[in-house]
Amino acid sequence: MANITIKELLGDPIKEIETIRSGVLPQHIEDYLSPYEYVMKDVLQRLDIPSSTYKSKKGRKQVLDSAASEKLMRLVSVIKVAGEIIGESETKDWLYREIPSLGNRKPIDLLDTEVGHRLVEQALQQIKYGVYS
Repeated sequence: MANITIKELLGDPIKEIETIRSGVLPQHIEDYLSPYEYVMKDVLQRLDIPSSTYKSKKGRKQVLDSAASEKLMRLVSVIKVAGEIIGESETKDWLYREIPSLGNRKPIDLLDTEVGHRLVEQALQQIKYGVYS
């Protein structure tokens, strides 16, 4: 991912796939998450990404492996969709709130797997179409 920002990738699934496969620079993720005030240490822990590896890659300006890149891109994708559905100002609170339709789990805690990501996206669609979640 040369000089393209995370924001520019969103909405273009082919570019997202290519970026995940080639790896994401930690700084690009932080640049995207920074305005939303996410704490990277917490995000990494919840997504099961070793913080030592992340910090090492960031310090050497190296890309993350595809598994870590995919988990972080899932979070970015959910932040974008949630922002469109419930509003950017509510997104972070929603991600950290226990949601009944998710078995009283926090959405951010489910984003370390593809199945969890699908459940979170489904909960957002339920909100969008008026099914309380």
